[in-house]
Amino acid sequence: MKSNLQNLSFDFIHYSKYMLSVSIVLILISLYCLIFKGIDMSIDFQGGTIINLSVDRDGLNLSQLRKSLSSDLQQSVGVVEVKSQKSTTELILTMEYLENEETLHASLKNIYSDQYNIIKIESIGPKIGNELKGNARNAIIASLIIIGIYIGIRFDGSYALGSILALIHDIIITLGIFIILKIEISIAVVAAFLTIVGYSLNDTIVIYDRIRENFLKNPHREKNKVINESLVQTLNRTIVTSITTLLVVIVLYIYGGEVLRPFSLALIIGVILGTYSSLFVASPAMLYLEKKYNVEIEET
Repeated sequence: MKSNLQNLSFDFIHYSKYMLSVSIVLILISLYCLIFKGIDMSIDFQGGTIINLSVDRDGLNLSQLRKSLSSDLQQSVGVVEVKSQKSTTELILTMEYLENEETLHASLKNIYSDQYNIIKIESIGPKIGNELKGNARNAIIASLIIIGIYIGIRFDGSYALGSILALIHDIIITLGIFIILKIEISIAVVAAFLTIVGYSLNDTIVIYDRIRENFLKNPHREKNKVINESLVQTLNRTIVTSITTLLVVIVLYIYGGEVLRPFSLALIIGVILGTYSSLFVASPAMLYLEKKYNVEIEET
């Protein structure tokens, strides 16, 4: 496999012009969803209460349960059926921050008598939710700034801008997919986004190292050819790393349960986009910036 990939001849720079159209369409769709549909925030960021409970399966009426709880608690209550067993059904209730749990117990006893069991209650106040939202936003922005500074020092400005464009490309499209699929953004998903940033950056730096090395060996050779050759030389490592990572994350998605599913889905999308952007976004963007601003490769 290694020798076959090394002997491969593929013009990444040429085809990146066509892939750019795909990226622009995906980014525009994602921005449209972001602006006009908005992000579905979990209770981690907007505050609220999530209750996981099991009830007697016989006589279960989700519509009636939702209506009764909303009336008793004097707020809108979301009721979702998670899984059914022989005699019980597991439900998830979502609502605004619940200060008095006794009212909830009284309402459930009125409906099910003692035929219910609260598995878990998770509550986050609105103030804490806003703080977490600000911290998550600042963490992503700070990581992009630090990455830009690091790559700018290690390589140069065009490399830094190329890598940041690729990272923003990955995050925006992943966020757009989550909005389309109506999946809530939680702390775990933000952690996945930061992991995507690290994964994509790792791929990009390996490719950038090979590009710079080949530039220094062949300072007068056409830049397009040097970059294409560098991408082909690192393709074996890129594909093997992506496939092995994907296999692990897919297993996590299948067997990790409901809690880890959004996290693992974000990683699956991020690994695919990170590999794609390393090949068709970061390097072509770096080359475009160097040509546009006549940046010369250092010969040290």
